[in-house]
Amino acid sequence: MRILYVTNESPLFPAGGIATYIAYMAEAMRAQGHEVFLLSWHFRDPGPVEDFSPFEPSHVRILRLSLPRLHAKFPHSHHNIATSALLEPEIGRLVREWQIDVVEAPDFLSPALSFFQGWQSRADRPDLLCVSYNHGFIEDFYEADQIGPKIATQNDLSGERQQLRASDLVIAPSQVALRRLNSYGIVDNVSLVREPYRFERRAGFDALQNALTYMGRVSISKGVDKLVLFANVIDEVMPLETLMLIGRKVNTPFRERDIEAYVRKRLSPRLAERVLLTGMLSRPLALGLLRPGAIAPSFGAAETFSYACIEGIDHGQFPVVRKGTPMAEFFPESLQHHVLEEDLSDPHHLARRFEGMIAEAPAITAELQEVNAEALDPARIAARMTEEYDTALRAKRGYARVQVQVRRPATLADVTVLMPVYRPDAGIVETIESLAQQTAGVPRLLICDDGTPPEARHWFDYARMRIPECEVIRQPNGGLMAARATLIDRAPSRLSLFLDADDILDPRYLARVLEAYNANAHTPNAVLTHRFNFQQSDEVVLRHLLHDHVHMLRNDYRMTALVETEALRAIGFDVTRRNGEADDWVFWLEFAAAGYRAEMVPEPLFRYRFRSGSMSWPWSTGQMIGSLSMVRQALTAMVERRPGQARALSRALFARMSLDE
Repeated sequence: MRILYVTNESPLFPAGGIATYIAYMAEAMRAQGHEVFLLSWHFRDPGPVEDFSPFEPSHVRILRLSLPRLHAKFPHSHHNIATSALLEPEIGRLVREWQIDVVEAPDFLSPALSFFQGWQSRADRPDLLCVSYNHGFIEDFYEADQIGPKIATQNDLSGERQQLRASDLVIAPSQVALRRLNSYGIVDNVSLVREPYRFERRAGFDALQNALTYMGRVSISKGVDKLVLFANVIDEVMPLETLMLIGRKVNTPFRERDIEAYVRKRLSPRLAERVLLTGMLSRPLALGLLRPGAIAPSFGAAETFSYACIEGIDHGQFPVVRKGTPMAEFFPESLQHHVLEEDLSDPHHLARRFEGMIAEAPAITAELQEVNAEALDPARIAARMTEEYDTALRAKRGYARVQVQVRRPATLADVTVLMPVYRPDAGIVETIESLAQQTAGVPRLLICDDGTPPEARHWFDYARMRIPECEVIRQPNGGLMAARATLIDRAPSRLSLFLDADDILDPRYLARVLEAYNANAHTPNAVLTHRFNFQQSDEVVLRHLLHDHVHMLRNDYRMTALVETEALRAIGFDVTRRNGEADDWVFWLEFAAAGYRAEMVPEPLFRYRFRSGSMSWPWSTGQMIGSLSMVRQALTAMVERRPGQARALSRALFARMSLDE
């Protein structure tokens, strides 16, 4: 197999845990007989590459990206999602040039989001497995650090979840990671494969030292507040002489912003004098400070794995971990009684638990070294990963055969464009022309004339002239929702596409959404595209929030999408709403709640006319309250129908209340 790793953290420029993972995994996969390749990028020049290991120099591509150019190309889009759009063509070019079988990317910063969405939507793609490795969502670290991301950041971070939803295979490195993914509704395409690590030292010790050593970011999310509690408690049992915190210092979100001052103020006066915070060090320097027999608490709340913890075990440190964390999974069943309670709520109980571990600490560490040396052996992990790749690739290659049995591929004859119209003007000419110029062919058009006065009806004659299969249904004015309801009821085909009379489709629109509907192995019930707002607000809208909890907070789509007519009829519209409420938002919420799935074509093929005086601009107070009323009803029905969705709703409420504006 030929595997392309796509990440901005690589062993070529050592960084955090992702770079450590790539170093071990790429080397082990090479040893398994695979060819490994790397695409990495930087916005600042990192300097020359001193060592390409574990890659061949000819198998590495490093991009020097420009922030000004990124912002010029996507001036209104979020940084990470825009970066993924910038990377998409380069990933595709390398896939073809290097004849790649597997593209694996971390969820961190969603670098392969646009590529995965685009590749999955193409019929002529070579067999390729799209894989995401769940190194952890930034949103989880924001929450663990007790920081509220702004709206733009929330939108950007949704890309990490969407990349996993667009993947053929998601790899989780721990049971904790599996459960966390499940809580986000990412379940069906997930497998567990541990991160690899080669034990080289297996240092031993005869007795615990009166020293506490921590390695990793010094932050709330990494458990520094719990570390302070632990140090104060065990100091009464085993007086500590040194406390060393190795890693980058991260400010707190509290009144005491400085993390070093935060730590010193909360430690007992005696310990406060003995604490040393080193700041950021290179990995070799940091590892060189680890001493056998030191007590090494690892209390982080957002990890999916922890190289810092496992490296400490290898160096002979005595790990102290909590239940409910990935670090607890380093302890076999025979040692689980040495894992602390998750909340550390009883200091007296904590002191007794630690006191009971002191004598057994050397034996515990030795057993942890033995167990994890076998469990995390890179050769073993690479063999497991190969099995997962093989299984997923076979399933994807067999999709074309199975898909024919599931549903007949759709053609242009299966599509009807549904156009609700009231009092059209010359703008409808551009709309009709965009249909007449579709590369897939001219589609069937069904217009609902919602009470247009006689003097404006001549525009319908133009539509009939340009579109051979055009039918106009006339009804008394009932409003947009009533017109849509009529169109759904009369739609003659298996697929429908709503289009307002002043919006425009790219000539490739129908060809691409039909291709995506037929080709995507996730068997979507609808296909959306990015859109381009034009006229009084010119911008590409790259967001994709559908199926994510953030979509419960913000509208993200219009009704212009290829949708199965059966789904449209099952969901419907509230015809009593006539004031421009966010009916499209509610529709897509109900669409997802009903278990339907939509896929995204990451191209701005839909041009949405944004102009003053339209229903959506300016937005009135009545529209806002009416929309929220509809959303409340939709979310209530969603939870009643699928109680498990209450977790997503609680995430949305937390995200809304935690906004740091």
